Amino acid sequence: MGKIKVLSEDVAQKIAAGEVIERPASVVKELIENSIDANAKNILIEIKDGGKKLIKVLDDGQGIASEDVLLAFERHATSKISKLDDIFAVKTLGFRGEALPSIASVSRVTMITRTKEENIGTKCIVTGGKVEYFDEALSKEGCTIIVEDLFFNTPARLKFLKSSSKESAYISEIISKYALGHPEISFKLIIDGREIFTTSGNGNIKEVFAKIYDFEEAKNLIEVEKHYGILKIKAYLLPPQFSRNNRSYEIFFVNGRYIKDKNLSLFLEKGYSPFLPAGKFPVAIIFINIDESYVDVNVHPSKTEIKFKDEYKIYEALLLMIKEALRGDVLIPKEKISINKNFIKEERIDFLNNPAVENKINSINREYFCNFEDKIEKKVNEVNQYIKEFSEFYSTAEIIKNEVVNKSLSKETSTNNFKVIGQIFNTYIIFVDDNNLYILDQHAAHERILYEMYLTYSKCFVIQELVVPHVLKLTHSEMEFFKDAIDIFKKNGFDLDIFDNNSIIIRAIPFTFGIPKDPSYIKEILDELREENFPKDKNKIAASLACHAAIKADEILSIEEMNKLIKMLFETENPYNCPHGRPTIISFSLYELEKKFKRVIS
Repeated sequence: MGKIKVLSEDVAQKIAAGEVIERPASVVKELIENSIDANAKNILIEIKDGGKKLIKVLDDGQGIASEDVLLAFERHATSKISKLDDIFAVKTLGFRGEALPSIASVSRVTMITRTKEENIGTKCIVTGGKVEYFDEALSKEGCTIIVEDLFFNTPARLKFLKSSSKESAYISEIISKYALGHPEISFKLIIDGREIFTTSGNGNIKEVFAKIYDFEEAKNLIEVEKHYGILKIKAYLLPPQFSRNNRSYEIFFVNGRYIKDKNLSLFLEKGYSPFLPAGKFPVAIIFINIDESYVDVNVHPSKTEIKFKDEYKIYEALLLMIKEALRGDVLIPKEKISINKNFIKEERIDFLNNPAVENKINSINREYFCNFEDKIEKKVNEVNQYIKEFSEFYSTAEIIKNEVVNKSLSKETSTNNFKVIGQIFNTYIIFVDDNNLYILDQHAAHERILYEMYLTYSKCFVIQELVVPHVLKLTHSEMEFFKDAIDIFKKNGFDLDIFDNNSIIIRAIPFTFGIPKDPSYIKEILDELREENFPKDKNKIAASLACHAAIKADEILSIEEMNKLIKMLFETENPYNCPHGRPTIISFSLYELEKKFKRVIS
């Protein structure tokens, strides 16, 4: 008996829907693209429970004629194209005729719509791909789509969705991108009954950016436009000092379509590369307009991947424009950047030879995240000893912030028989012993020290209270991700909470963080936790926290501070690599140096 069977229509539809509808944000994307194609001027999006329970998209576009409503739920029924060649000249965002039937096959969909020519509207209800209701209904001109109980009939798909706050964040991100890409349309987002943002629809991209992301940053956007024959590129760029920890703010539109393209990101980052440190990414909104015949949008059902004809001409044009835009005084901050003095009171103290150290340490609030029971006195003594030892490594009231080294550099040798020569490029420390020269990466070394301290004291962090609690503004998507990360922060020595709809309040931070100059490091940690999908592995969390608390490249250290750093490094379990695997030290033996200078042969 043969093994191959033809799948039922129901099963085939559900499988096909998975290519288009991955999560609630996919539904929102498809529906707002339909609204944009219908020339809507106002689009309202409402979601509940991360879009799992409800997604509602209401627009004032052209609407759908009554006789077309049922056809709209048929697979591959579309008003956008009629023959294959039309795909290569498509001007609309949708064209495949897959979105509505895909959504309707895995949810309960209600459509209420009316065109300008009709006196009465139409209401249609489709559940799991089957029409349950179709009749006339009162309706304003435009279209309302209500999607309920997404994936109710595919529980395996439902199981793989993230928390409601994460799914809400993904939805907020996609709507934010389309609001930037179409500033001529007013977008309103409501999540769980709370209005998140409303854009004006007046065509001003900077105003949209300020509304969704950050008002102060919006003032620094660099607007640039270039024409290269049939190619037009317009960009809104933030100067390098506003970089981010991931590519979430690299936003590309091609002929009004939001797309993802690794090569566009690569060439954008190449243009910024002289001004950005490793691991930092630009904030840029790029609009590429080109004749439709040069773009293939039919690469994937999601329509976020495209192919260009003569792609490298486009990439090179983007690179040239970015390089030109970042020349001259545009890189000079337009306003003086000042430290927020309400964040924490900074004191400059010589921690190496100053009796005030003891008073400073004793003033630190000791708050532990564990129960000591009858061993509390012993644990307090251990922590006090930890503070005493660690404070010796502080400078100016702050924690001073690889080919592989020869493992013959023992702890005894490394701590008792070396001499610090100095610091080069304000990043690397040169030191020697009797037979070797060593170059130490100060950031990687301090990461290793802090990482092992975090793991050692992971059950009883010592925290320091801020003189004045700091309020940090987050975007809505950042806030939704923060809701999932708040317990991770609290379990690792932070005292912080949600303050209002778009900000958090920071009351205390781990002692090992010293005195941070800029509270935005919370955003950086949040970005990293998000990239790691909010790990529960304490090693990954410790590595992330250590990275952000450690001294950075380009920080000047004194000889005493360098000595302390080296000694503390070689008291760790693994002094040769940072928590992320990079080497902390490289070495050159005397023999290797003499060979380089031809002082010895062979």
